[in-house]
Amino acid sequence: MTSRRAVLAGLGAGTVLSASQLRSFAQAASSSAQIVSVGGAITETLFALGLGAQLRAADTTSTFPAAANALPKVGYLRQLSAEGILAMKPDLVLLSGEAGPAAAVAHLKTAGVALEQIDIGRSPAAVTNMVEAIGAATGKVEVANTLAATVTDQFKRLDAELPDGDRKSVLLLLAAGNGPLLGAGANTAASAAINLAGGALAFPDMQGYKAVSLEPVLAADPDWIILPSHVAMALGGPEGISALDVVARTRAGPEGRVAIIDSHYLLGFGPRAPQAAADLATLLYPDADIPLLNRDAAPSSLVSLVAV
Repeated sequence: MTSRRAVLAGLGAGTVLSASQLRSFAQAASSSAQIVSVGGAITETLFALGLGAQLRAADTTSTFPAAANALPKVGYLRQLSAEGILAMKPDLVLLSGEAGPAAAVAHLKTAGVALEQIDIGRSPAAVTNMVEAIGAATGKVEVANTLAATVTDQFKRLDAELPDGDRKSVLLLLAAGNGPLLGAGANTAASAAINLAGGALAFPDMQGYKAVSLEPVLAADPDWIILPSHVAMALGGPEGISALDVVARTRAGPEGRVAIIDSHYLLGFGPRAPQAAADLATLLYPDADIPLLNRDAAPSSLVSLVAV
């Protein structure tokens, strides 16, 4: 069988590879092609499809599973160097649609290496579409279809068990401490995750991630305060979080409704997205019969409560 590298050897540096070419390459040497993955959700999916051994390198948002951390890194998702990726001599580059800068992406598209940009969405359909697209690009169509069907079923099972009635309000903070609070509004990964868990934004009319002062937060008095793990680390962990005015002066703090959730787990929207939403739903609605879905792939230790 003709190898992917051999096919690519005849292409000039200015070649832009079509979708049909990529599908052909996916059938060639699919068991040995060296892949560079840019995007945590993409890397997570590649491992789930059994392609971890073929990963040559990944970006710094690729933190799951643990083996992803041992891979050579090509930089941060939105601050890539095309030269750094090409230095890995990949047969295939799978690139998140969120990757940048634009100049680096344009360079990669004309470098004569098989490349496919994968859309990373924030809905059940978008997650399954991503899995299927990666399967098509790597020749793992059947395995990817099975995984996509499992993810779809998990989302449906979760949605069926979410309680009716008033939704718990959630304030997810992307920054806190010395500067202004940075809260999550609509049309964000955070809002999508909160919605999938049956929650409601503390500031539903706010768009994107915006600075908010303490006074409106105290007025909103959210049922839950959520901090992604990278924010919690910057604050010095649970002790630093418990000292925040936004925690101590809202009902959520004294009543034990402040949580740290792994950043890429909750906001990454890879194959673990249904379980991440289920973990959040379990916090919001402890009396509901929230399904466990797949604890082997997403242990509940990724969620921790802060004692105030």
